[in-house]
Amino acid sequence: MAWTISPTVTVNGVAYVSSTVGSISINYGRNNVWDYQNMGYANITLVNASNTNLGIDINQSVVVKLKDYAGTADIIVFTGTVTQVDNSMRVASGSVNISYVQITAVAPLSALARTQVGTTVYPSEDESARITRIIAETTATVDTIDTGNYTLLQRDIKPAPAIGIANAAALVATGSIYETKDGKVGYANQARRNTDVATNGYFNLLSDYIDVSSIKSKMSLNDVINSVKLTYNRDQVFETTSPTSIASYGIIGASIETDISNITDISLLAGIYLGMRAFPKTSLSAIDVRIDDMGADSTTLNKMLNMYFGMPIQITGLPLAITPATYQGFVEGWNLTFSGTKAKMTLRTSEKTYSYRATQWSGVNPALIWSAVGATLTWNTYD
Repeated sequence: MAWTISPTVTVNGVAYVSSTVGSISINYGRNNVWDYQNMGYANITLVNASNTNLGIDINQSVVVKLKDYAGTADIIVFTGTVTQVDNSMRVASGSVNISYVQITAVAPLSALARTQVGTTVYPSEDESARITRIIAETTATVDTIDTGNYTLLQRDIKPAPAIGIANAAALVATGSIYETKDGKVGYANQARRNTDVATNGYFNLLSDYIDVSSIKSKMSLNDVINSVKLTYNRDQVFETTSPTSIASYGIIGASIETDISNITDISLLAGIYLGMRAFPKTSLSAIDVRIDDMGADSTTLNKMLNMYFGMPIQITGLPLAITPATYQGFVEGWNLTFSGTKAKMTLRTSEKTYSYRATQWSGVNPALIWSAVGATLTWNTYD
C-alpha cells in the first residue's frame, strides 16, 4: 500500500484541502546540541482558483495536517500564526484567474521571541521554575516542564526577550526549551533523553528509505573542550580538565559564565561538560528520509509524521565512509517538505553521547535495594 499525501491547511478556521494546497515547507528545532532554540516556521502555498480574496490576515491561526499511513487519521505537523501573506497571479486569461497565496507562519516559540519579560526581580530558583515563570509572562501555551536540577542566582530587573532568557536558563542546565507541533512550549531537562531511551529505545530508521547521497557526517575539533572554567555565584570560578583528552588533542580551553549559584551544582555541571565535549564524536547533520517511498512501511511513515524534538533514532547499514558503525543519535531539528506528489523529511541530529547523562549517586533513590536491580544489568549498559 502506498501512502497518499493528503494535506489540510486550516487558516483562521477555514480548511483548504486537496488541489487548493500547493507546496509546504516546515522547519522545527535547532542545528546541533549546543544551539539555542529558534522558533519554527512554515512556508505555505495555496492555489486560489476562485478569483476571490481569501481574507487571510496577519496573526491568524494556522494548522497543517497530513493523513497517517492508513489515511484514516489526521496528524498535526505544524501549528502557528500568520506573519506574512503574498498574493501573485499565475494564470489570467479570460474568465480563468488562478493565483498563488504564499503564507509565512511562525510556531509557538514566537510568543517568547516577541515578548519582553524580566520587569520584576526573579528569585533564586531552579531552571524549571525560572522557565515556568518566563513562559507565564507570555501568551504561549505550556507543554511539559521537566523538574529542574540546578539552582540559579536571583535575576535583577533587566527586561529582555523571553526566548533569550529561557534559552540561557535551559542551556546552562544542559537542557533545552522546545515547541510542539500542536502549538505548545516546554522544557526538556538533561535527563529527558535518557528517560526516553530507557522507556522506548531508539527508533530503528531503515537506511532503505534514506537518500544516502544527502547524508553528511561531521566531526570537528571545534566541538572539543578539555579544560573548562565555569563562573558561578557571580564571581567564583570552578576549573576542571580531562588529562586523557589533553594528551590526545592538547589543551582546548573554554570559559563559561553561568547563573549557577553554588559549587555543588557547578562541579556537577563541569563534569557533564567534559563528559560531553572532551572527545569529538561523529554526528549526522543531514539525513533525508523519503517518506513518499512506495516501499515505506506504516511504522516509519507515521513515526516521521509524529516527529518531536529529541527523538532517539538508530540507523544501520550506512556507507562506511559516513559512519563505520550503527549510528545512534537524537533529532535536534527537522524540515518537512511536501507537495501533491512528493514528500521528504530532513533530520538534523547529534550523536547520542552529546546528550547522554551518566547517573549520579545523588540522583539514585535512597530506598533502592540490590534486589530491585535487574538481574541482567551490567554497568557498561546502565543509563
